[in-house]
Amino acid sequence: ENYSQPEMPKGAEEGIRKGMYLLKQIEASKKSPRVQLMGSGTILREVIAAADLLKNDFDIASDIWSATSFTELGRDGMACERWNRMHPEAAPRLPHVAQCLEKRSGPVIAASDYMRAFPEQIRAHISQRFVTLGTDGFGRSDTRANLREFFEVNRHHIVIAVLKALADEGTIDKKKVSEAIKKYAVNVEKAVPWVA
Repeated sequence: ENYSQPEMPKGAEEGIRKGMYLLKQIEASKKSPRVQLMGSGTILREVIAAADLLKNDFDIASDIWSATSFTELGRDGMACERWNRMHPEAAPRLPHVAQCLEKRSGPVIAASDYMRAFPEQIRAHISQRFVTLGTDGFGRSDTRANLREFFEVNRHHIVIAVLKALADEGTIDKKKVSEAIKKYAVNVEKAVPWVA
């Protein structure tokens, strides 16, 4: 698959090494809710496309994070937990992922072309509602687009995950989730992908 890489934002080098950096923010109206979107690797393009749909179809703002390494973020989180345990009287250390998200609002939705266990490594270090999407199971698809559709991790399913998280928090009406399901022609009666 050939596609152009997004330009590296100024000052992102340290975040890239640590496992995550803010790629861009997509604004909506002043009163719109905001969400945190994370993508690792090639799925980042779907995350960006989902952010555009959220703005254009539902007036929702997004902070888009490039997760260069969920593994490094998880290791950093464990290292901070260990240091805090070993130094109970010192000021606690905060993992990089928590530092990035601590002043951000809205649920965090993480998408991966790998199993959802991959982004799950950072769950313990995120205080917001955290939803992960991944390709759990055996691939039955000839293209990446078909794989993502089969495992419900493409742009439409990212949007639905965002809307459901916002509805669960009481930020938006649950009818918006149903609206998205209908708008994107999602088959809610299909078999669960990881056992189908």
